[in-house]
Amino acid sequence: MRITDITVGQMRVIACVADQGGFTPAAERLSQSQSSLSRIVSQVEKATGTRLFERTTRSFALTDAGTEFLRAALVILQTYDREMNNVASYLSGPNGHLRLATLPSLAATLLPPFIDRFRRSFPNVSINLQDLMAANIIEECRYGSVDLAITAEDPELIGSLPDHFDFSPIAEERFACILPATHALAQKPGIDWDDLAGRSFVSFTEASSVRRITDRELAARGIHPSQTVTAGTISAVTGLCAANLGISAVPGFVIPMTRVPGVALRPFRGEPVTRRIGVLVDTTRSLSPAAEEFLALITSTPPDEVSLPDFTTWTGFSFNAPA
Repeated sequence: MRITDITVGQMRVIACVADQGGFTPAAERLSQSQSSLSRIVSQVEKATGTRLFERTTRSFALTDAGTEFLRAALVILQTYDREMNNVASYLSGPNGHLRLATLPSLAATLLPPFIDRFRRSFPNVSINLQDLMAANIIEECRYGSVDLAITAEDPELIGSLPDHFDFSPIAEERFACILPATHALAQKPGIDWDDLAGRSFVSFTEASSVRRITDRELAARGIHPSQTVTAGTISAVTGLCAANLGISAVPGFVIPMTRVPGVALRPFRGEPVTRRIGVLVDTTRSLSPAAEEFLALITSTPPDEVSLPDFTTWTGFSFNAPA
């Protein structure tokens, strides 16, 4: 049997009549006439092909079928109300939701001041910030799970997305070397990439855009580390360097998270190796009002108002949001 043509309003009436224990109190609660409620209950009973209430002059109770219908109706009403509230929040903008995906380094360094400014202007917006590896950010964008992504420019990863995804640069970071403070190279004011040849190297996992850049630079220079230790997080890479297990190369926004005892930081000499940071959006989807406001904040902030770590540069950008 298939039940159709029962409305949300009808389910609310059934739920209220059951909760109040009769038509009279339910009519008062809903500010409707008893005859109107009785007619709605009869319509639902006709649609279901069964009686939902046992009604006599002395008693009023749900039938077994009515109990089962009420259970299903309450689940549907709860889901309906929740999702409609989500839609209303989305449309209300400054009272809605903002879903961001970004790299762990940016979540810890670049974005907090922007989020602080945004929250002071729009305190009722709920912000969900996901800090993910670059490859995972791309997947979140692909499936529309986030409003905006602030990530690194990675031609391989971004190139895997359809053409309607737009990457707009906002900053640039330069790579530097982190190494054990007791390492012989730590005595030098600057380090050449060639200095890494034949030494133990601490690398990020393949899901990281840092890994692809360092692999490319080492290969282009014909540099082969004596051995490679791989780790998935900034804290792990830093800890391995502090434990004298190798040297690593990290970009500017990562550097503040590597300043721990036992780890030294040295610039690379020569032509800098850089990575661009930008905003990634799906231009076929309209931005939520909250996302538009956050994007406008990033767009309108001048360089002298952005607090940046060493080895980074704010470029800003002009972005045309999707219609």
